[in-house]
Amino acid sequence: MTGDALWWLVMVLAVVCTVLAVLLLRKPRGGPLGPGEGVPDAAAVPARQGAAKSAAASAGTASTANVLAPQPAAGAPLSNPVAALVAPPAVKPPTTLVAARARRYELRDGAPEPVLTLERTCASAWEHAPAVHCTPMQRETLAAALAHASLLAPAVPPSESDLYCLRLRAGAALALARGEIASAPGGTLRAQPAQSLDSARAAPLAAIVLALRCTPVYLRSLRSRVSSIQADAAMILKRPAPGDDRFKALLQDLTRYLREVEENHAGVIRKPVFVARVADFCVQAEASWRAAIDAVGALRGRLQSQLALEPFDAGAAADWAALWQEYESRRRLARCAARMLAGWHALRLSLGEAAPSASAVLRGAMDSLRAAVEADAALGRALQARALGLAAPLDKEPAQLALGELLHTAQAIDAGFAGEPELRLLLRLDALGRIADVRGPLAAD
Repeated sequence: MTGDALWWLVMVLAVVCTVLAVLLLRKPRGGPLGPGEGVPDAAAVPARQGAAKSAAASAGTASTANVLAPQPAAGAPLSNPVAALVAPPAVKPPTTLVAARARRYELRDGAPEPVLTLERTCASAWEHAPAVHCTPMQRETLAAALAHASLLAPAVPPSESDLYCLRLRAGAALALARGEIASAPGGTLRAQPAQSLDSARAAPLAAIVLALRCTPVYLRSLRSRVSSIQADAAMILKRPAPGDDRFKALLQDLTRYLREVEENHAGVIRKPVFVARVADFCVQAEASWRAAIDAVGALRGRLQSQLALEPFDAGAAADWAALWQEYESRRRLARCAARMLAGWHALRLSLGEAAPSASAVLRGAMDSLRAAVEADAALGRALQARALGLAAPLDKEPAQLALGELLHTAQAIDAGFAGEPELRLLLRLDALGRIADVRGPLAAD
C-alpha cells in the first residue's frame, strides 16, 4: 500500500468517526429502553452505512478541490409552548426614578427661587387654612401632578404624614399657567430631584391653583352683582328704546362669559383669544355707558328748558310729566350701564388682566356719575323753587350703588391681580395617592 492511499484511508476514517460522534450526541436520551428498543433495525444498518460512505466521498471530493465548503448552522433548540404559557412575565424596570426621602421637590427655571415647590406641612397650618371646593377633574389633575409626593421625607408626627403644601413663586402662577415661562429664553423647567415633578403638568396645575384662588376673590361677588343688574334692567328693557339693543346684548354676553369662567376658569385663563375678547367687551361697555350718560344729559337739559317756560300751563305740565318719565327710565339705565362696565372689568381682572388704563376708565365713570347726581339735585332744587306741584322723586340710592361697584373694581385693579403674590395650596392625600381634601390657596403677606 502506497503512502497516498494510506493517507486517504486515514482521512476517510476520521470523517466517518466525526459523523458517528455527531449522531450519537444528537440522539435523545430517554428512560430505560423497552423490550426490543435497544436492537437496531436491520434495514437501518445499510442505510447508515450508505450515509457514512456518502459523507466520506463528499469529504474526499472537497479535499481534492482544496476548498472548504460552508457547513450548515446548527438549528435553534425548539421551545416548549407549554413552558411559554406558564412562565412568569418579564419584569420591566420603572422608567421614572425619584430620589426618595428628599425634603422637598422643586421645579426650577433660571431664577434663584424655584417656580413650584412641594413639601410636607404641619397640622396647624392645615387647621388655619380655609376649605375650598375642588371638582373631581381638578382632583385628578392634582393627583397626577403629585404622583411622587409620598416619597418625600416623612413628617416627624406620623399623623401629619398625609399633609402637603404646594407653593407657587410670587408672580409666576399666571405665566406658568399660560406656558410663558417654558417658552421664554432659558425658561426650561427642571425638576429637582430629577423626575420628581413632571414639568408637562405644571401649566394645568398652576391654572387650577389660580381658579381656586379667583373664585372666592372675584367670581362669587361678581355673580351677585350681575344678577342684581339683570333684575334692575328687566323693567326698563320691557319698553326698549332704539339704543337699548346694544346694552341688552352686552348684558347677555356678560352673563354668558361669566358662566363660562365659573365653570372652567382653569381652561379659559390659558386662552389668549378668550381674554382678548373680554377686553374688547370692556371697550364696548364703556361706549354703551357714555351713550347712556349722554342721553340722560340731553333729557335733563330739555327738562330744565321746559321748567323755565312762562306761563307753565296744563299742557306744559303734561309734557313735563311725559318727559320726566322718560328721563327717569334713561337715568336708571345709565346706572345699570355703569354697573355693567364695572362688571366687565371685574371679569377681565379675574382672568389676570389688571390694566392701569381700566382703573382710569372706571374712575372717569365715577366722576361723570357724581356730576349727574349733582345735576339731578340742582334740577330738584329748581323744581321746588317754582312750586308748581310736580312730583319728581330723585333717589340717590341706585347712584350710590353704582358708585360703590365702580370704586370697588377700580381699587381691585389698583391692588393688582390676586394671583400675583406667592400662593400656597394645602392638600391631604389618602393611602392610594388620591386627593382627599384641599384647602387654600393662601396668598403670602
